[in-house]
Amino acid sequence: MRDRRPQKLHQHSSPLPSIDELLTDAAGRWLAILSDAGLPAELLDGRGHPCINCRGRDRFAAWPDVAARGAVHCRGCFTKGCDPKPGDGLATLRWLLDSDTATACRWLADWLGVTGRTAKRPKTRPVVSSIRLNRDEVKPARDLASLANRCHDAMKPDWWERLAVRLNLPAAVLIRLRVGWMTERNATTWPMVDEADNIIGIRLRCIQTGRKWSVRGGSAGLFIPSELPQAPERLFIAEGPTDTAAVLSLGLPVIGRASATGAVLTECKTVRRFKPTECIIIADGDNAGRRGAQTLMVPLLTCCRAVRIIAPPDGIGDVRDWVARGASAADIIAAVDAAKPRSLSVAKAVKP
Repeated sequence: MRDRRPQKLHQHSSPLPSIDELLTDAAGRWLAILSDAGLPAELLDGRGHPCINCRGRDRFAAWPDVAARGAVHCRGCFTKGCDPKPGDGLATLRWLLDSDTATACRWLADWLGVTGRTAKRPKTRPVVSSIRLNRDEVKPARDLASLANRCHDAMKPDWWERLAVRLNLPAAVLIRLRVGWMTERNATTWPMVDEADNIIGIRLRCIQTGRKWSVRGGSAGLFIPSELPQAPERLFIAEGPTDTAAVLSLGLPVIGRASATGAVLTECKTVRRFKPTECIIIADGDNAGRRGAQTLMVPLLTCCRAVRIIAPPDGIGDVRDWVARGASAADIIAAVDAAKPRSLSVAKAVKP
């Protein structure tokens, strides 16, 4: 039987703390850690959800104290008798990253910045999960742009209207976001781009279940619509592709993050490219969304004159739901005007 007692890891070029020390440092921070590892915060609410690995319906859930110790489980593929078996955040990382204990510890040590070298946030898994492409898909998938364009071109005229009805979003907005269709996955495709508009990843969304995952081999980027104006007075930043589409449907200039943690460096470079006077971060209504907005605000202050953070009214989860309930551009602008602008000059002025 494998010895699962806490123990010191083997020595590497950069010394690592013990497992107990890593878990102590991570206590209370597991929502952010697991989100960066590819497990969206919305799945950590303690309720049943489809599993991101085995895809079983309502099999996955987080334990009530997930923020403190990072424990989750799935009745199908991550339960008692599995290796690893659930119990703490390190086991969850092993399951998420499909790795051994040493690799998961190095990942966690990198995240915590306790590896003995310059702290560097590790590369995360694609959001939610990834797919393995069939052999006949491998060649075009080497160029993610080709794959995204092929899926976009697969859309037929009447499909746009049917998809618009299904998502309750205008077809013209979906076209501007270069949405496509992957028949073999029964999923819509949402290209993610870098600051130069190069496609670097593709988000997939199952049309029946709403499950989200990404094409393996890509990386998290931004959802940037075509014909986005240069130097807008205000540039909105939403979370996720459908939230981005909802804001775009109101006629507001917007880019979208892949998740609450997002690709901050790419976002800053994109803001410098479009040169807005002000950035408006639209946070989801949950704690993870608000924390992600606060985290993004700091680097954005070096890219534009002012940053504001807004969120949907209490009881509304995200901006897409807000728009679906009747919010107009005027309602969004009113929330922006009511939010306190932050800037480096203001920060200097109030510094003691």
